[in-house]
Amino acid sequence: MFAAALVTAPYAAQANLKDNIIFSSCAAAMRKEYKQADKQLLLSQLNQTCNCVVEQINNQKNIEQAKNSCIDSNIPISSNQDRRTL
Repeated sequence: MFAAALVTAPYAAQANLKDNIIFSSCAAAMRKEYKQADKQLLLSQLNQTCNCVVEQINNQKNIEQAKNSCIDSNIPISSNQDRRTL
């Protein structure tokens, strides 16, 4: 059993690293888009969207498919200036 843990541990770490890279890239793109639009990006919206993108890419979707699946076009970019920007 210990040997199995040693074999799966590097895979889990590698998968976690991949997820972190995808999430970070998504977050950077969202921040840039919202900044260019001079709009407020809520942390909850960033987390929901980027977690969805990670999940979609892990399910063998390409970036465009992931974006189309995860971005809700019915929810406009928030203009709530009372909240902190990311």
